[in-house]
Amino acid sequence: MKPPRSFLLAVILVFTPWLILQAQENLTDLYYSGNYREVIDASSSLIASGDTAFNTFYLKALSEAQLGQTPEAILTLQQALVLYPGEKRISRMLARQYFDAGDYTQARHGYDDLVQWDSTDVSSWLKLAEMASFRQQYDEAIEALNQVLAIDSMNLSSLMMMGDILNRHNSSGAVIYYERAYSLYPENQKAAYALGNWYIQFKKPGKTIPICEHMLEIDSTSIKFSKLLGYAYYKAGGPGQAVEWFDHAVTLGDSTVFTLKFKGISHYLKTDFGQAIGALEDAVKKDTMDAEVHFFLGASLSTIAEMDKAMYHLDQSLKIMQPDSSIVSRIYSEQGNIKRLETEYEEAYELYSKAWNADTTNAISLYFMASILDNSMHQHKEALVDYQRFIDALDQLPEKEESNQGVSIRAIVEDRIISLKEELFFKDDL
Repeated sequence: MKPPRSFLLAVILVFTPWLILQAQENLTDLYYSGNYREVIDASSSLIASGDTAFNTFYLKALSEAQLGQTPEAILTLQQALVLYPGEKRISRMLARQYFDAGDYTQARHGYDDLVQWDSTDVSSWLKLAEMASFRQQYDEAIEALNQVLAIDSMNLSSLMMMGDILNRHNSSGAVIYYERAYSLYPENQKAAYALGNWYIQFKKPGKTIPICEHMLEIDSTSIKFSKLLGYAYYKAGGPGQAVEWFDHAVTLGDSTVFTLKFKGISHYLKTDFGQAIGALEDAVKKDTMDAEVHFFLGASLSTIAEMDKAMYHLDQSLKIMQPDSSIVSRIYSEQGNIKRLETEYEEAYELYSKAWNADTTNAISLYFMASILDNSMHQHKEALVDYQRFIDALDQLPEKEESNQGVSIRAIVEDRIISLKEELFFKDDL
């Protein structure tokens, strides 16, 4: 005998909520087990069957975000907000997804709403400051950071960001924030390095020395603090100690022009001309456009009667010290071309950057910088910035100065900007 139809319906009505509850509990287990794809599939089925539980939408969006499916996460969160208007967890996550997708306008609206709801929301204020700084709206950034510091005066991120913004504008006020950050977090490398650099920049290298010594007690293999300590001694008039620490940096594997240059100059100041020549010759091989290297190398060579070589380097120094900016830019560009062909992409990028800094009408250098980041180093977010700088530079040129080549490259770059924005939107690459 078959059970009555009404009995079957009653069973379904009783067990369906229980089954949904069990499925929702399984979602949590799947998520914390890292099975994000299964969470998405299961939650999608539940939503399709009419489930409107907060956890179902929230775990689905979290899983999509974990897999880099930012557009899908945004759509899920938008649907959830319709069901749960004003839910702060959804609003916060949605703002973050907009931020990760590069949609800073929507992200800013989201974080603005969050701080309106809760003026003590430190993380949202920090995001607003970060976005304002990214847009070079530094007054807005400072206002947001002041809000953070009023809530949490020990917040390291806000102290460092405030110091960096003020330092970018050569403001002596930066030291207040760097000093506070370092006093609160004396083992933090970023705070220590920023403060040490600031002291040197503002002609107080003696104050940099104990900072570096403290950091090297923590990690004696730090190249960064070894060379900073060497430079601090050099600026403080202690070439002997400077040589010691530059030598230590070289022993650790440092072969940068900076270290070789100031190691060589420090040897020169000690009248140790043979050692000076060795270091400066290594430096000039890496950067032929450094006037100081040529000068001190020439001066050192003159002490051992290598007069022809000495005159050559002194002449090079004079040429470089008072050059035409467009020629310097062209030289750096040619060096960048050579390094690019040699697949030394980081060096090539630095040279093209020097070319741009020397002559801001040389817009093609920005294109090569962006192209290296995009095609060779695969740093697509940074490439997008340099591509946009290239377009902005072309817009600043008088029409007669924009060549046919510039026009054709502009079209290529504009297409690539669109493609990159789409790529960064659909994957977690920001």
